[in-house]
Amino acid sequence: MSNRSSSTAAQAPIPKEFSAKPGKEGCLLVTSWCVPPILSGSSVIVDGLSEQFARDEMVIIGQRWRSLADYDRPATLPEIKYFGSEWTWPRRGQRFVRWMRWFTLPGLVRTLTRVGRERKVRAILAVFPNEFFLLASYLAAKRLGVPLYPYLHNTYSENRTGWALRLAQWLEPRIFHSSPVVFVMSEGMREHYEKIHSNVRFEPLVHTFNTPLPEFAPAPPPGTPLKLAFQGNLNESNIDAARRLAAIVNRREDYILTTYSGSPDWFFAKVGVAGPRITHTRVASNKVIEALQQADILLLPHGLTGRLSQVEYDTIFPTRTVPNLLAMRPILAHTPPNCHLTRWLKEHECAEIIDQPDSDALEQTIERLRHDSHRRETLVRNGLAAVEMFQASIVAAKLKRIIAETMPAASTRL
Repeated sequence: MSNRSSSTAAQAPIPKEFSAKPGKEGCLLVTSWCVPPILSGSSVIVDGLSEQFARDEMVIIGQRWRSLADYDRPATLPEIKYFGSEWTWPRRGQRFVRWMRWFTLPGLVRTLTRVGRERKVRAILAVFPNEFFLLASYLAAKRLGVPLYPYLHNTYSENRTGWALRLAQWLEPRIFHSSPVVFVMSEGMREHYEKIHSNVRFEPLVHTFNTPLPEFAPAPPPGTPLKLAFQGNLNESNIDAARRLAAIVNRREDYILTTYSGSPDWFFAKVGVAGPRITHTRVASNKVIEALQQADILLLPHGLTGRLSQVEYDTIFPTRTVPNLLAMRPILAHTPPNCHLTRWLKEHECAEIIDQPDSDALEQTIERLRHDSHRRETLVRNGLAAVEMFQASIVAAKLKRIIAETMPAASTRL
Protein backbone atom coordinates (compact mmCIF):
# COMPACT_ATOMS: atom_id res chain seq x y z
CA MET A 1 0.00 0.00 0.00
CA SER A 2 1.11 3.50 -0.78
CA ASN A 3 0.54 6.57 1.37
CA ARG A 4 -0.15 8.81 -1.59
CA SER A 5 -3.01 10.71 0.09
CA SER A 6 -1.92 10.85 3.69
CA SER A 7 0.70 13.49 3.08
CA THR A 8 -1.94 15.75 1.55
CA ALA A 9 -4.37 15.04 4.36
CA ALA A 10 -1.74 15.74 7.00
CA GLN A 11 -1.36 19.27 5.62
CA ALA A 12 -4.99 20.15 6.41
CA PRO A 13 -4.94 23.23 8.69
CA ILE A 14 -5.58 22.53 12.37
CA PRO A 15 -6.19 25.73 14.34
CA LYS A 16 -3.69 26.30 17.10
CA GLU A 17 -6.51 27.74 19.20
CA PHE A 18 -7.89 24.25 19.71
CA SER A 19 -4.70 22.64 20.99
CA ALA A 20 -5.18 22.09 24.70
CA LYS A 21 -2.57 22.39 27.39
CA PRO A 22 -3.09 20.39 30.60
CA GLY A 23 -4.28 22.63 33.41
CA LYS A 24 -4.72 25.62 31.10
CA GLU A 25 -7.01 25.60 28.08
CA GLY A 26 -8.79 22.31 28.73
CA CYS A 27 -9.90 19.71 26.20
CA LEU A 28 -12.85 18.27 24.32
CA LEU A 29 -15.14 15.81 26.12
CA VAL A 30 -16.71 13.23 23.79
CA THR A 31 -19.70 11.26 25.04
CA SER A 32 -21.01 8.20 23.25
CA TRP A 33 -23.17 5.24 24.18
CA CYS A 34 -20.88 2.91 22.18
CA VAL A 35 -17.11 3.24 22.51
CA PRO A 36 -14.19 0.82 21.97
CA PRO A 37 -13.81 -2.08 22.38
CA ILE A 38 -17.45 -2.52 21.31
CA LEU A 39 -17.75 -3.02 17.56
CA SER A 40 -20.50 -0.71 16.32
CA GLY A 41 -20.80 2.14 13.88
CA SER A 42 -20.62 4.88 16.52
CA SER A 43 -17.74 3.17 18.31
CA VAL A 44 -15.69 2.91 15.10
CA ILE A 45 -16.35 6.56 14.29
CA VAL A 46 -15.38 7.78 17.77
CA ASP A 47 -12.24 5.65 17.72
CA GLY A 48 -11.19 6.93 14.31
CA LEU A 49 -11.62 10.56 15.32
CA SER A 50 -9.81 10.06 18.63
CA GLU A 51 -6.68 8.88 16.82
CA GLN A 52 -6.32 12.40 15.40
CA PHE A 53 -6.19 14.01 18.85
CA ALA A 54 -3.41 14.11 21.43
CA ARG A 55 -4.14 12.56 24.81
CA ASP A 56 -4.50 15.97 26.45
CA GLU A 57 -6.83 17.27 23.73
CA MET A 58 -9.71 14.84 24.31
CA VAL A 59 -11.32 12.59 26.89
CA ILE A 60 -14.08 10.08 26.05
CA ILE A 61 -16.87 8.79 28.28
CA GLY A 62 -19.00 5.86 27.16
CA GLN A 63 -21.04 2.89 28.28
CA ARG A 64 -19.34 -0.07 29.94
CA TRP A 65 -20.77 -3.11 28.17
CA ARG A 66 -18.46 -5.96 29.05
CA SER A 67 -15.13 -6.80 30.64
CA LEU A 68 -12.26 -4.65 29.41
CA ALA A 69 -9.59 -7.17 30.40
CA ASP A 70 -8.69 -7.97 26.77
CA TYR A 71 -8.77 -4.39 25.51
CA ASP A 72 -5.35 -2.81 25.16
CA ARG A 73 -5.69 0.85 24.14
CA PRO A 74 -2.46 2.69 23.29
CA ALA A 75 -1.47 5.06 26.08
CA THR A 76 -0.87 7.87 23.59
CA LEU A 77 -4.52 8.03 22.56
CA PRO A 78 -7.21 10.00 24.41
CA GLU A 79 -8.41 8.19 27.51
CA ILE A 80 -11.76 6.38 27.54
CA LYS A 81 -13.66 6.42 30.83
CA TYR A 82 -16.54 4.00 31.28
CA PHE A 83 -19.87 4.55 32.98
CA GLY A 84 -21.71 1.43 34.13
CA SER A 85 -25.44 2.01 33.71
CA GLU A 86 -26.50 -1.52 32.78
CA TRP A 87 -28.84 -3.23 35.26
CA THR A 88 -28.01 -6.90 35.76
CA TRP A 89 -30.61 -7.57 38.47
CA PRO A 90 -33.40 -8.40 38.46
CA ARG A 91 -33.20 -10.22 35.15
CA ARG A 92 -36.10 -8.84 33.14
CA GLY A 93 -36.87 -8.06 29.55
CA GLN A 94 -35.00 -5.52 27.47
CA ARG A 95 -37.78 -2.95 27.83
CA PHE A 96 -37.56 -3.13 31.64
CA VAL A 97 -33.79 -2.66 31.50
CA ARG A 98 -34.19 0.40 29.31
CA TRP A 99 -36.59 1.94 31.82
CA MET A 100 -34.40 1.19 34.82
CA ARG A 101 -31.37 2.71 33.10
CA TRP A 102 -32.89 6.17 33.44
CA PHE A 103 -32.52 5.97 37.23
CA THR A 104 -28.75 6.21 36.67
CA LEU A 105 -29.03 9.45 34.68
CA PRO A 106 -28.11 11.71 37.65
CA GLY A 107 -25.01 9.57 38.18
CA LEU A 108 -23.94 10.01 34.57
CA VAL A 109 -24.49 13.77 34.76
CA ARG A 110 -22.34 13.90 37.91
CA THR A 111 -19.63 11.84 36.22
CA LEU A 112 -19.56 14.08 33.15
CA THR A 113 -19.48 17.18 35.34
CA ARG A 114 -16.69 15.84 37.55
CA VAL A 115 -14.54 14.77 34.60
CA GLY A 116 -15.28 18.07 32.90
CA ARG A 117 -13.95 20.02 35.86
CA GLU A 118 -10.96 17.75 36.40
CA ARG A 119 -9.91 17.98 32.75
CA LYS A 120 -10.94 21.63 32.33
CA VAL A 121 -13.21 20.63 29.47
CA ARG A 122 -14.28 23.56 27.34
CA ALA A 123 -16.76 21.82 25.02
CA ILE A 124 -18.76 18.59 24.84
CA LEU A 125 -19.25 16.59 21.63
CA ALA A 126 -22.27 14.35 22.26
CA VAL A 127 -22.66 11.42 19.87
CA PHE A 128 -26.23 10.34 19.16
CA PRO A 129 -28.11 7.74 18.46
CA ASN A 130 -28.75 7.34 22.19
CA GLU A 131 -30.81 9.94 24.03
CA PHE A 132 -29.63 8.75 27.46
CA PHE A 133 -26.10 10.05 26.84
CA LEU A 134 -27.42 13.00 24.81
CA LEU A 135 -29.63 14.27 27.62
CA ALA A 136 -26.87 13.74 30.21
CA SER A 137 -24.45 15.68 28.01
CA TYR A 138 -26.94 18.52 27.62
CA LEU A 139 -27.41 18.79 31.40
CA ALA A 140 -23.67 18.49 32.12
CA ALA A 141 -22.84 21.19 29.57
CA LYS A 142 -25.27 23.56 31.33
CA ARG A 143 -23.64 22.79 34.70
CA LEU A 144 -20.16 23.33 33.32
CA GLY A 145 -21.10 26.42 31.34
CA VAL A 146 -19.58 25.06 28.14
CA PRO A 147 -21.09 24.65 24.65
CA LEU A 148 -22.63 21.37 23.57
CA TYR A 149 -21.97 20.12 20.03
CA PRO A 150 -24.41 17.31 19.17
CA TYR A 151 -23.14 14.80 16.62
CA LEU A 152 -26.10 12.95 15.13
CA HIS A 153 -25.37 9.63 13.45
CA ASN A 154 -29.11 9.10 12.92
CA THR A 155 -32.22 11.26 12.89
CA TYR A 156 -33.85 11.58 16.31
CA SER A 157 -37.51 12.47 16.83
CA GLU A 158 -38.39 10.99 13.44
CA ASN A 159 -37.66 7.51 14.84
CA ARG A 160 -39.33 7.70 18.25
CA THR A 161 -42.80 6.79 19.51
CA GLY A 162 -44.60 6.96 22.85
CA TRP A 163 -42.76 8.47 25.81
CA ALA A 164 -39.48 8.45 23.82
CA LEU A 165 -41.12 10.71 21.22
CA ARG A 166 -42.29 13.10 23.94
CA LEU A 167 -38.74 13.27 25.29
CA ALA A 168 -37.40 13.86 21.78
CA GLN A 169 -39.91 16.65 21.14
CA TRP A 170 -38.67 18.36 24.32
CA LEU A 171 -34.93 17.68 23.96
CA GLU A 172 -34.29 18.00 20.23
CA PRO A 173 -35.21 21.68 19.81
CA ARG A 174 -33.33 22.60 22.98
CA ILE A 175 -30.06 21.02 21.91
CA PHE A 176 -30.40 22.27 18.34
CA HIS A 177 -31.10 25.90 19.21
CA SER A 178 -28.65 26.13 22.11
CA SER A 179 -25.67 24.63 20.24
CA PRO A 180 -23.26 26.68 18.13
CA VAL A 181 -23.19 23.87 15.52
CA VAL A 182 -25.01 20.57 15.14
CA PHE A 183 -22.85 17.96 13.42
CA VAL A 184 -24.63 15.36 11.30
CA MET A 185 -23.40 12.21 9.59
CA SER A 186 -24.26 13.08 6.00
CA GLU A 187 -25.17 15.83 3.58
CA GLY A 188 -28.58 14.17 3.34
CA MET A 189 -29.16 14.74 7.06
CA ARG A 190 -28.17 18.37 6.74
CA GLU A 191 -30.61 18.88 3.85
CA HIS A 192 -33.40 17.32 5.91
CA TYR A 193 -32.79 19.31 9.10
CA GLU A 194 -32.23 22.66 7.40
CA LYS A 195 -35.79 22.47 6.08
CA ILE A 196 -37.09 22.16 9.65
CA HIS A 197 -34.67 24.31 11.69
CA SER A 198 -33.80 27.31 9.53
CA ASN A 199 -31.83 29.16 12.23
CA VAL A 200 -29.54 26.26 13.19
CA ARG A 201 -26.14 25.59 11.64
CA PHE A 202 -25.74 21.97 10.56
CA GLU A 203 -22.39 20.61 9.39
CA PRO A 204 -21.74 17.14 7.93
CA LEU A 205 -18.98 15.26 9.73
CA VAL A 206 -18.51 12.03 7.83
CA HIS A 207 -17.11 8.64 8.79
CA THR A 208 -13.33 8.31 9.01
CA PHE A 209 -10.54 5.87 8.27
CA ASN A 210 -6.96 6.09 9.48
CA THR A 211 -5.18 3.71 7.14
CA PRO A 212 -3.25 5.04 4.13
CA LEU A 213 -5.28 5.22 0.95
CA PRO A 214 -4.12 2.24 -1.15
CA GLU A 215 -2.91 2.36 -4.72
CA PHE A 216 -5.19 0.57 -7.14
CA ALA A 217 -4.39 -3.09 -7.68
CA PRO A 218 -6.53 -5.34 -9.88
CA ALA A 219 -8.43 -8.03 -8.02
CA PRO A 220 -8.00 -11.65 -9.07
CA PRO A 221 -10.68 -12.91 -11.48
CA PRO A 222 -13.77 -14.29 -9.72
CA GLY A 223 -13.76 -18.05 -9.33
CA THR A 224 -16.27 -20.78 -8.63
CA PRO A 225 -17.97 -20.63 -6.26
CA LEU A 226 -18.40 -16.87 -6.50
CA LYS A 227 -17.43 -15.36 -3.15
CA LEU A 228 -19.75 -12.64 -1.85
CA ALA A 229 -19.29 -10.74 1.41
CA PHE A 230 -21.32 -8.49 3.70
CA GLN A 231 -19.75 -6.49 6.51
CA GLY A 232 -21.51 -4.73 9.36
CA ASN A 233 -24.33 -5.22 11.81
CA LEU A 234 -27.75 -6.41 10.72
CA ASN A 235 -30.60 -4.15 11.82
CA GLU A 236 -33.74 -2.38 10.64
CA SER A 237 -31.68 -0.21 8.32
CA ASN A 238 -30.77 -3.15 6.08
CA ILE A 239 -32.65 -6.35 7.00
CA ASP A 240 -35.09 -6.40 4.08
CA ALA A 241 -32.36 -5.83 1.49
CA ALA A 242 -30.02 -8.36 3.13
CA ARG A 243 -32.78 -10.98 3.23
CA ARG A 244 -33.38 -10.58 -0.51
CA LEU A 245 -29.66 -11.01 -1.28
CA ALA A 246 -29.43 -14.05 0.99
CA ALA A 247 -32.31 -15.70 -0.87
CA ILE A 248 -30.35 -15.40 -4.11
CA VAL A 249 -27.30 -17.04 -2.53
CA ASN A 250 -29.45 -19.87 -1.20
CA ARG A 251 -30.80 -20.72 -4.64
CA ARG A 252 -27.44 -20.59 -6.43
CA GLU A 253 -25.15 -23.54 -5.89
CA ASP A 254 -22.21 -21.54 -7.31
CA TYR A 255 -22.46 -18.68 -4.79
CA ILE A 256 -21.23 -18.46 -1.21
CA LEU A 257 -21.71 -15.54 1.19
CA THR A 258 -19.58 -14.64 4.20
CA THR A 259 -20.83 -12.09 6.72
CA TYR A 260 -18.48 -10.18 9.02
CA SER A 261 -20.70 -8.82 11.75
CA GLY A 262 -21.14 -8.19 15.43
CA SER A 263 -24.76 -9.36 15.13
CA PRO A 264 -25.14 -12.90 16.53
CA ASP A 265 -25.70 -15.94 14.30
CA TRP A 266 -29.13 -16.59 15.80
CA PHE A 267 -30.29 -13.13 14.75
CA PHE A 268 -29.22 -13.71 11.15
CA ALA A 269 -31.19 -16.97 11.23
CA LYS A 270 -34.21 -15.31 12.86
CA VAL A 271 -34.56 -12.69 10.13
CA GLY A 272 -33.87 -15.08 7.25
CA VAL A 273 -30.28 -14.19 6.38
CA ALA A 274 -28.93 -17.70 6.74
CA GLY A 275 -28.51 -20.89 4.78
CA PRO A 276 -26.11 -23.71 3.86
CA ARG A 277 -23.93 -21.45 1.72
CA ILE A 278 -23.88 -18.53 4.17
CA THR A 279 -21.16 -18.32 6.83
CA HIS A 280 -21.25 -15.88 9.73
CA THR A 281 -18.04 -14.80 11.39
CA ARG A 282 -16.43 -11.95 13.31
CA VAL A 283 -13.22 -10.15 12.56
CA ALA A 284 -11.16 -7.56 14.44
CA SER A 285 -11.73 -3.99 13.26
CA ASN A 286 -8.14 -3.72 12.00
CA LYS A 287 -8.62 -6.86 9.89
CA VAL A 288 -11.92 -5.97 8.22
CA ILE A 289 -10.47 -4.71 4.94
CA GLU A 290 -8.14 -7.68 4.66
CA ALA A 291 -11.11 -10.02 5.20
CA LEU A 292 -13.24 -8.24 2.59
CA GLN A 293 -10.44 -8.63 0.05
CA GLN A 294 -11.01 -12.38 0.13
CA ALA A 295 -14.33 -11.79 -1.66
CA ASP A 296 -15.07 -11.33 -5.34
CA ILE A 297 -18.04 -8.96 -4.85
CA LEU A 298 -19.13 -6.94 -1.80
CA LEU A 299 -22.79 -6.52 -0.92
CA LEU A 300 -24.08 -3.23 0.46
CA PRO A 301 -27.72 -3.70 1.51
CA HIS A 302 -29.65 -0.64 2.66
CA GLY A 303 -33.30 -0.87 3.69
CA LEU A 304 -35.92 -0.27 1.04
CA THR A 305 -38.58 -0.91 3.67
CA GLY A 306 -38.62 -1.48 7.41
CA ARG A 307 -39.72 -0.15 10.78
CA LEU A 308 -37.56 2.98 10.67
CA SER A 309 -38.94 6.26 9.39
CA GLN A 310 -38.60 7.01 5.70
CA VAL A 311 -36.38 9.99 6.46
CA GLU A 312 -33.95 7.66 8.24
CA TYR A 313 -33.58 5.47 5.16
CA ASP A 314 -33.27 8.59 3.04
CA THR A 315 -30.50 10.26 5.05
CA ILE A 316 -28.19 7.77 6.80
CA PHE A 317 -24.83 6.80 5.36
CA PRO A 318 -23.87 3.27 6.52
CA THR A 319 -20.52 2.99 8.29
CA ARG A 320 -19.73 -0.13 6.29
CA THR A 321 -19.54 1.88 3.06
CA VAL A 322 -16.02 3.17 3.76
CA PRO A 323 -14.25 -0.18 4.38
CA ASN A 324 -16.08 -1.61 1.37
CA LEU A 325 -14.59 1.11 -0.83
CA LEU A 326 -11.12 0.64 0.68
CA ALA A 327 -11.19 -3.12 0.06
CA MET A 328 -10.88 -2.58 -3.72
CA ARG A 329 -13.57 -5.05 -4.68
CA PRO A 330 -16.64 -4.22 -6.79
CA ILE A 331 -19.72 -3.30 -4.77
CA LEU A 332 -23.33 -4.23 -5.41
CA ALA A 333 -25.56 -1.77 -3.54
CA HIS A 334 -29.19 -2.70 -2.95
CA THR A 335 -30.53 0.69 -1.86
CA PRO A 336 -33.72 2.77 -2.03
CA PRO A 337 -34.20 5.15 -4.97
CA ASN A 338 -33.34 8.80 -4.31
CA CYS A 339 -31.89 8.29 -0.83
CA HIS A 340 -28.65 10.08 0.02
CA LEU A 341 -26.56 6.89 -0.18
CA THR A 342 -27.91 6.01 -3.62
CA ARG A 343 -27.31 9.53 -4.91
CA TRP A 344 -23.77 9.55 -3.52
CA LEU A 345 -22.88 6.19 -5.06
CA LYS A 346 -24.29 7.28 -8.42
CA GLU A 347 -22.48 10.62 -8.30
CA HIS A 348 -19.15 8.88 -7.78
CA GLU A 349 -20.03 5.81 -9.91
CA CYS A 350 -18.46 3.48 -7.38
CA ALA A 351 -21.09 0.73 -7.09
CA GLU A 352 -23.64 -1.10 -9.17
CA ILE A 353 -27.06 -0.09 -7.82
CA ILE A 354 -30.37 -1.93 -7.75
CA ASP A 355 -32.94 0.39 -6.17
CA GLN A 356 -36.02 -1.81 -6.53
CA PRO A 357 -36.97 -5.04 -4.68
CA ASP A 358 -36.20 -7.09 -7.80
CA SER A 359 -34.40 -10.37 -7.12
CA ASP A 360 -33.91 -11.15 -10.81
CA ALA A 361 -32.24 -7.77 -11.39
CA LEU A 362 -29.98 -8.38 -8.40
CA GLU A 363 -28.90 -11.77 -9.68
CA GLN A 364 -28.31 -10.44 -13.19
CA THR A 365 -26.17 -7.63 -11.80
CA ILE A 366 -24.08 -10.07 -9.76
CA GLU A 367 -23.48 -12.10 -12.91
CA ARG A 368 -22.58 -8.98 -14.89
CA LEU A 369 -20.00 -7.99 -12.28
CA ARG A 370 -18.72 -11.54 -12.25
CA HIS A 371 -17.92 -11.51 -15.97
CA ASP A 372 -17.20 -7.84 -16.79
CA SER A 373 -13.61 -7.14 -15.74
CA HIS A 374 -13.67 -3.61 -17.17
CA ARG A 375 -16.71 -2.66 -15.09
CA ARG A 376 -15.16 -4.11 -11.94
CA GLU A 377 -12.02 -2.06 -12.47
CA THR A 378 -13.98 1.14 -13.15
CA LEU A 379 -15.99 0.82 -9.95
CA VAL A 380 -12.92 0.13 -7.82
CA ARG A 381 -10.90 3.03 -9.27
CA ASN A 382 -13.80 5.41 -8.77
CA GLY A 383 -14.29 4.13 -5.24
CA LEU A 384 -10.70 4.90 -4.30
CA ALA A 385 -11.10 8.45 -5.60
CA ALA A 386 -14.38 8.94 -3.71
CA VAL A 387 -13.24 7.53 -0.36
CA GLU A 388 -10.42 10.05 0.09
CA MET A 389 -12.87 12.56 1.61
CA PHE A 390 -13.22 10.20 4.61
CA GLN A 391 -9.53 10.39 5.56
CA ALA A 392 -9.49 10.85 9.34
CA SER A 393 -7.01 13.72 9.35
CA ILE A 394 -9.23 15.72 6.97
CA VAL A 395 -12.39 15.08 9.00
CA ALA A 396 -10.70 15.82 12.33
CA ALA A 397 -9.22 19.05 10.97
CA LYS A 398 -12.73 20.18 9.98
CA LEU A 399 -14.07 19.33 13.45
CA LYS A 400 -11.26 21.24 15.19
CA ARG A 401 -11.62 24.24 12.90
CA ILE A 402 -15.38 24.56 13.35
CA ILE A 403 -15.23 24.22 17.13
CA ALA A 404 -12.41 26.77 17.33
CA GLU A 405 -14.40 29.20 15.17
CA THR A 406 -17.69 28.84 17.03
CA MET A 407 -16.70 28.33 20.65
CA PRO A 408 -17.71 31.25 22.86
CA ALA A 409 -14.72 33.04 24.38
CA ALA A 410 -16.03 32.49 27.90
CA SER A 411 -15.74 28.73 27.54
CA THR A 412 -12.01 28.62 26.87
CA ARG A 413 -11.51 28.31 30.63
CA LEU A 414 -13.73 26.87 33.36
